[in-house]
Amino acid sequence: MSKSVMACDIILCSQDGMSFTIPAKIAWEHIGLLNALALLDEGGCAEMPPLELDYPELVVKYVSEYLMNTDRRLVDIPKPLTAPVSHFAKAWEMVLVRDIEKHQLLIPVLECSTYLRIDVLHDLLAAFLAERIQEISKAAPSIMEGAESLRQYLQLENEWTPEEMVHLEEEMRYAKEMNPGAY
Repeated sequence: MSKSVMACDIILCSQDGMSFTIPAKIAWEHIGLLNALALLDEGGCAEMPPLELDYPELVVKYVSEYLMNTDRRLVDIPKPLTAPVSHFAKAWEMVLVRDIEKHQLLIPVLECSTYLRIDVLHDLLAAFLAERIQEISKAAPSIMEGAESLRQYLQLENEWTPEEMVHLEEEMRYAKEMNPGAY
């Protein structure tokens, strides 16, 4: 955004009609989508219509809540993680992410932050999910049970037919026999 143009506050609207106003300074600094849209604006106008998001109120509320907290993390979360995500995140960020997880909205909030190009929130959620996936996988007694636990956690449908599952289980048993440390 050009420094000579005064940016406006941004309104994020959920699919169910709830609106959340983000002050201009925060919005234009952290929502990368705005800068991309401003570059497309040939008129040079800093006015921005409300951003209609295809997400429910609670998802947009969490994104707004994250943006409105000014206690910013000063370090990037490394990729891949070199320590638990809690070593890099602020305490309030971890509380927020756990609340998002409790409401089973990690994936929708991650998708929304990706769409809006809110990199700090995206990186936090992606790291948290990576850590959880690893924890769930390691805790499972078998790769098949781990896969099922991950599908449940991520709310993914099992696309394998019952017949395919039988064959897959046989293949996994064979792989485990051939290399007991594989899984």
